[in-house]
Amino acid sequence: MHSEIRTLLSSTFGRLLEEQHPAAYARRALPAHHEAQRALWKELVDGGWLEAGSDAFQEEYGPGMLPMGEWAGRALLTLPYAGSAFLARVLQEQAPGAGDVVLDLAAHPAGIRCDRAGDDAGWIDDHGPSAQYLRLSRQDGGWTLARHDPALLEPVQSLDPTVALARLRGPAQAQVGLRDEQVRPALYCHHAFLLAQLTGAAAAALDLAIAHAKEREQFGRPIGQFQAIKHPLVDAWIGLDNSRYAIEAMLRARTEPDAALAALATRVAAASARRAVKLSIQVHGGIGFSWEHDAQLYLKRAYRLAVEAERAAAL
Repeated sequence: MHSEIRTLLSSTFGRLLEEQHPAAYARRALPAHHEAQRALWKELVDGGWLEAGSDAFQEEYGPGMLPMGEWAGRALLTLPYAGSAFLARVLQEQAPGAGDVVLDLAAHPAGIRCDRAGDDAGWIDDHGPSAQYLRLSRQDGGWTLARHDPALLEPVQSLDPTVALARLRGPAQAQVGLRDEQVRPALYCHHAFLLAQLTGAAAAALDLAIAHAKEREQFGRPIGQFQAIKHPLVDAWIGLDNSRYAIEAMLRARTEPDAALAALATRVAAASARRAVKLSIQVHGGIGFSWEHDAQLYLKRAYRLAVEAERAAAL
């Protein structure tokens, strides 16, 4: 029964994203204050999906985070759901003082950057002026959670064209110190969800490649029948399946976060995803590089998520 409930939970989340977040939203890099994005965020809030990081949700549906994350990756979700649900919401409710830093998440989705103190890069996804921008920095012996002024963001060029990128500038509007034991469990679940998103984006790209290999003909037969294409596709599929097992192992250890396991899952997922999205471009040939095709969107999203997950694993 638990498995059936988890499947129903993830499929409900998946249908919501399929219906209200088409790839066209990602292509247009819609900000959080756009009417369509506000409608989707309201659905996520009203549906209780921002509670996915809570202890009660994790105890009941924790393994369901994997398919939920994959749906978010497949949808090329441009709203900061992961940071809002698995970090901002959890810290807001469980860490004393964090409620003075984190604004109302129903009105202000939370983009969040996780890094080490002294990191001068400060890059964060720019979701527009209606979002809030948080920075969770590891200090000696603890963490600092800070909120920054959206008006002071400095736009920079992004690898991923579906979400604008900016650099955090200026002093924090509010901040609070947190203990390691307050942050680690939430950060661990957030990390697992990022890896699931990464796997979902790569799986969507691989699905495009497999469909194309079945339809595109050369020398009188579909190109998927040639071993030079068939075998790499199978290898990439197996690699993504291995990623799922690694992420599931992470989720089983979420009550006692295992840094070594998280690092291993990150290496497996990042390597498998990068191989899958690059292969998708190659199988599509010249059209895979074109702006008109979705393959390049998944490639760029996968590379960005891989970098973000690798940074989280190093904290």
